[in-house]
Amino acid sequence: MTTVTYTAAPSTGGRAARWAGRNAAVVLVFAVTAILVVGASFMSETFRDPDNFVDILRQSIPLALATIGQLFVMLAGGTDMSVGMIARVVGLGAAVAMTTAGLPPYLVLPLGLAVGALLGLINGAIVARFSAQPFILTLGTMGILYGVALAISDGPTKLVPMSVLQIYEMSIWSIPLCVLAMGVVWLIAWWALARSHFGRATYAVGGSPVVARLAGLNSNRVIILCYVLSGLTSAAAGLFLLARSGVGNPTMAIGLEFQSIVAAAIGGISLYGGRGSILGAFGAVLLVTVISNLFDLFQFSAYWQNLALGVIVVLAVAIHKSEKPR
Repeated sequence: MTTVTYTAAPSTGGRAARWAGRNAAVVLVFAVTAILVVGASFMSETFRDPDNFVDILRQSIPLALATIGQLFVMLAGGTDMSVGMIARVVGLGAAVAMTTAGLPPYLVLPLGLAVGALLGLINGAIVARFSAQPFILTLGTMGILYGVALAISDGPTKLVPMSVLQIYEMSIWSIPLCVLAMGVVWLIAWWALARSHFGRATYAVGGSPVVARLAGLNSNRVIILCYVLSGLTSAAAGLFLLARSGVGNPTMAIGLEFQSIVAAAIGGISLYGGRGSILGAFGAVLLVTVISNLFDLFQFSAYWQNLALGVIVVLAVAIHKSEKPR
C-alpha cells in the first residue's frame, strides 16, 4: 500500500514573517516613519495638512536623488563623499551660466547633468583603475570642488529665468510634476537593481569583487558606472535645489553627502557592499525628510537636526557591524 504524504504550502503569514525577518531594517524604517507621522498629526494641525504632505514629498527630492546615486555606489562596495559638492558646483555653475553668461536653460540644464556625470566618471575611473580607497578619494574630490564652487561665485547669484523656477512649481491635478517625476525615477532605480544585469552585477561586485571577476564580470566597469550614476543624480539634485531657491548659492546642498549616506544606511544598504534594497532607502529618505520637517515646524535649532542625524548614522553603523567581511 502506497502512502501519500502531503506537504502543506507555506502560509501567506509565514512568508510575510520570513520577509520581515530578512528585511528588518526596511520594516523598522517604515514603522518609525509611520509612528512619527501619526504622532505629529495629533500634535500639529499644520503637519497633518495635505499641502504639508505634498511639501514633504517635494522637499525630499534632492535627498532622494543623491541617495539613489549613493546607494548604487555603496552596494558596489564604495562611498561617495562628493555628492554634495557636485550638486553645489553644478547648481551654482548653472546659475552663473544663465544669469551672467546669458545661456538658455535648455542648454545649461543638460550640460549641468553632463558635468555631474563626468565628475562621477573621474571618481569611478580612479577608484577602479588605481584601487583607490573610495572614501578618501571622494573626500579629496569634495575638497577640490569646494574651492571650485567658491571660484565660480562667493555669494548668491541673480534670480534664474522663470522657466527654471517652473520646474519646482508645475503640477498636474494639484500634484507637483517634480513629485511624479521623482516617483518614476524611484521605479527606474528599483528596476535597474532588481531586474537588470547591471543591478545583479552591482550586488555581485559589492559582495565580493574577486568572485565577481572569476564569474566573468567586469568589476571596474560596474564601479565606474555606479559613480557616473552618482554624479548624474547629484547634479540633478543641485539643479532641483536651484529651481527651488531661484538663486545659486555657495552654501547650497550643504550636508547632502552625509544625509545621503545616512538615508542609505538606515534603509538597509550595507556599509560594506552587496546587500540592501531600494525600498528601505526610499523609506529612509521619507524618514529623514519628515524629521527635518518636524524640526522646522516646531522651530528646533539646526544643531539638533544634525545631532539627530548623527545618532541615526551611529546606530546604522552598529546595526551593520556584524556584516563586515572577516
